[in-house]
Amino acid sequence: MRRVFLLVLALAGPAWAATPALPKVLFFANPMRSDNDVIRRSPVGEFSVAERHFAALSQGVFDVTMTQDGAEVAREKLPRYRAVVFFTAINPPGVEIDALLAWVRAGGAFVGIHSTANTYQAHRGFGEMLGANYDRRPWRTAEHPQTKVIIRVDDPTHPATRHLGRSFEFVDDIYQFKNFDRAKVQLLLSLDPAGLDLAQPKMNRADRDLPVAWARSFGEGRVFYTALGDWEPTWTDPRYRQHLTQGILWAMNATAAP
Repeated sequence: MRRVFLLVLALAGPAWAATPALPKVLFFANPMRSDNDVIRRSPVGEFSVAERHFAALSQGVFDVTMTQDGAEVAREKLPRYRAVVFFTAINPPGVEIDALLAWVRAGGAFVGIHSTANTYQAHRGFGEMLGANYDRRPWRTAEHPQTKVIIRVDDPTHPATRHLGRSFEFVDDIYQFKNFDRAKVQLLLSLDPAGLDLAQPKMNRADRDLPVAWARSFGEGRVFYTALGDWEPTWTDPRYRQHLTQGILWAMNATAAP
């Protein structure tokens, strides 16, 4: 009987081995007192718009842990994950920022979405890891919080952008950044100045360097950032979903999803 059982295991083994475990990803979303309602949970604790869509796009690709608790981003917990994804704003409490930076520098994968660039602005190391800090939103108004722009694809060979063509129109909450140095990142997407009001008083980039998404190394680790993701139409757009999914996989140095 034991020989039969071992024979069954031997025959079934290769099939089991052909289904590897999905990479574990931590999705940390905390809007604090910002206007990022796309990551705000309901009063009864239901997942936010972004959390629901991230769970959907992760099916069959990532094993996701959702949290709004900064205590999950701790030195002893980070080794559980292949990648950490932030969609945050201001100063979420409980996060061990220096431990996070050390984890990425040692080979971890960090992904920042939209207002993550407006997170921990007083912590110089966090902005240096990310590659820039949020500055302002020159084209946003109370009547039109989203702006229609033309986005240029600066690197059409990167997994996060090669499906986007040379340029495309998009509507989202559009950022301007500070402490951005093109020489320190692999620029993936940028705003086409031809489609913008550059005379807007809040526009202060004289160099017209208007990044939207980039990738970079940080020590032995990788960082991917996209400024897009402020409202639900972005999260339901197949272009964005592929952009984000492939950016996370790139940060993990993993095989691209189909």
